[in-house]
Parts: sequence; structure tokens; C-alpha cells
Amino acid sequence: MHSHEKNYGQVSDLAHQPPKSRVNKANQKTVSARYNMKVLRSLETKLFKEPEADITTALSSAYSKKLQSFRDRDRNHIARPQPNFDIRIELDENEPVTTIFPVSTEVEDLFRDYASISEAIIGLLDNSEVLYESAWAASVMVFRINENIVVKAGHESFSITEHQTLTYLQEHMPEFPVPRPHGLLRLGFRCFLFTSYIPGMNLEDAWPELDCSQKQDISQHACLGDVAGGACRDLRRSQRVSTKPIKSVAEFEDFIFEGSNKATSLYVEHLRGLLPRSNKIVFTHGDIRPANIMVRREDGIWKAAAIIDWENSGFYPEYWDAIKTANLLTLREHFDWYKYIPQSISPNQYPVQWLVDRIWYPTAANGF
Repeated sequence: MHSHEKNYGQVSDLAHQPPKSRVNKANQKTVSARYNMKVLRSLETKLFKEPEADITTALSSAYSKKLQSFRDRDRNHIARPQPNFDIRIELDENEPVTTIFPVSTEVEDLFRDYASISEAIIGLLDNSEVLYESAWAASVMVFRINENIVVKAGHESFSITEHQTLTYLQEHMPEFPVPRPHGLLRLGFRCFLFTSYIPGMNLEDAWPELDCSQKQDISQHACLGDVAGGACRDLRRSQRVSTKPIKSVAEFEDFIFEGSNKATSLYVEHLRGLLPRSNKIVFTHGDIRPANIMVRREDGIWKAAAIIDWENSGFYPEYWDAIKTANLLTLREHFDWYKYIPQSISPNQYPVQWLVDRIWYPTAANGF
């Protein structure tokens, strides 16, 4: 902690002080600083209720170790911009742990060195490698906790969908290249999805290094194609969730075209009338893009190693992945991935549905 005392002495004394622009101010935005502020607020709350409480008992037994871990991270990452928030700061070993899906024996073995599951989660994350941080604060982080296991910290509904999907694929398509589920736990309000680690790099990072023939190889060899009856989701600039069960393509399109405060019923009816009739529903990923395709180079050839991030998956109309995979294509786009989208999910397969969605998107309730 740093204390700052104002000097109200003689004016002549102030003349000898360096200008404020030369003062090295404390950095209150580091992970370790924010963690200390969280601990301080917790102590203040406890002392307000019990003014004579022993402060040492209020501190977590892992406080010093956790603080040192954050300090090390601050020093090692000082050259790059820090995220607005680190999910690990908000974790409290005194919060209850709920088992949503039982963890595997591999994960149980990782817990054995800790006094409780909550301490295990916090301790493992503190000593893990950060593989991914979402662009927005405190949303999603992915950690590699050892050579075989990663854990994804995120929101409950998405975590449940992803675990159910990975389980479904493991049971029905065991050869399909996806991470294997290892359980789902909730600590406080945050969920932790344990899965197998997929070595390699994501296609978004690899793409600039590929030539045209290598990009074509990826496109041709990519294996692409809510398993528990959960609500349908439409994620664009924000998320919309259906309020009732959807059992047909027509009902799904009712959901997509409802809720706009910009379009008249006449406009909606005309636009929907352009869509070809379709009754086929298939299992879809819902967010296929280079960042979610892991690739490896084998014998000089780049191949898709796995498809990750299944939190938006489920049973949707057959054209849905073709719409979603080019959802971010803009007038000023230069990323040529869109020229190599695998044919099975290309907008070329469903051009009318894709074009109608592009027209509808700006007027949608969760569009621009």
C-alpha cells in the first residue's frame, strides 16, 4: 500500500518540490494492485461488521502466494497492454463450488494437492498459462493448467452448452476433431469448463503465413459439418434468446424476424417471402471462423487439427452456419479467409438466405 500525505508547510518548501509531471504515480491498474484493492474492500466490510476482528484471520491462506503470482505476471507482461480485468481477481476460496458436470479422474488428480476444490481452482489458475483473453472485460479467459488440460472461464449458459456439445460429439462422432470434455464447475458465479488441450495454433494466427495452395488445403480438409434442448440464440452485436421452444425452421425464422423496432410488418412479410422453403435441421457450430479452427503442419501440409469454442452450437436450419461464418464480412474487408471458406458452410450454398440475412441484419433487434 502507498500512502500520499499532503504538505501544508511553508510556501518556500513547495518551491523546492519537483513539478507534478515528474512524480512517479503508483500504477493502480496492474493485476496485483486491483487484487489488493479487492482484498482491502473485503477487509473493510468485515471490520465494519466486527470492528475488533483479527485481520489476519480474514486474509486467505493463499493471499501471499496469489499476490506474488499476480506481481510476476505484471512484471512479465508490462510491455503489452493489460486487459481491463482478470477473472482470477474476483475468485474467492470461501465461495461455494457447484458441480454442474462431474470432473474426470485427470482433473481430480490435479485437485489432490489442495485442501478444497475452491483452493484447487484458484491455485491452478494462478500458476497457469493464459491462452486467451476476450477483448471485453471479465468475459472469457482460457488457461492451460498442464500439458493435457485447459480450463475455460466463462458464463454458465454458454459453458453448459459447450460441455453438452462436446459430450454429444464424443458419444456420436468420436473421431471428430474436438476437445474432450473433462467436467464443469461453478465457483461463485463463474463457470470453469475443463477440456483436453489441443496443440497447434489457431488459423487466424497462421493465416498470414500461408500461401494460396496452403489456404486451399485447409479449406478442403477442414472437418466441419443445443444438444440438450436449450433455447435458440441469435448472437450479432448482442445476444437474443428465444423465450419458448422452437421446433421447426418456420418457428426459428419467426424468432429471427421478430422484435425489430425499425421494420414494418409489410417489410418483414415481403423479406421472408424471398426465403426458399426449408424444413431441414442440422447440428451446427454457430461460430466457425479462423480463431476457432486449430491447425498443425504435418509433412509440410497445414491441416485442421480441431474445431474449438462450441458454446453457440446446437440444432439449427441447414443454412445457419453459412450465414454465421460470413456474418462479420464488411464493405472494407481485406481478410481473404472469406475466399477459402469450406464449401460445406459457404454462403455459396445458400445465397438467397445469406443475402436476405444481410438485408435484415441492420433492422434486427440486435443488429446495428
